Amino acid sequence: MRYSAKRTKQDITVSPAPIEVIIPLLDPVKIYTAKELAAMPLSVMNEAIEAQEAYFILEHTTQMGGQAIAIRRQLQDGVPLIQVKEKSRTRYKINNKFVEPRIIRQLEKRGLVKLGVQ
Repeated sequence: MRYSAKRTKQDITVSPAPIEVIIPLLDPVKIYTAKELAAMPLSVMNEAIEAQEAYFILEHTTQMGGQAIAIRRQLQDGVPLIQVKEKSRTRYKINNKFVEPRIIRQLEKRGLVKLGVQ
């Protein structure tokens, strides 16, 4: 069989359009006052205190990069973060500019965005 005959029998598949999902900015851990903690049940109070301590340690012992800080500010100003799922990869864009996934993972580690299955 000739090469040209093989070529015409190939499957022509069109890749599906990328799926875009808007990822909202989450509130960081709520910091409770002593009176609010005292009014809670003991189990809820212990969970709240542990969450506050973990957030404080993460926030004050590690530093976010300059790009992550800039994106955090944009998200706080109301600019949407869009997750683009293509064939085999997931990308993120803000203001129609693609952002490196490692920067978004920094925000996820701090609890500012949730990247789970949507």
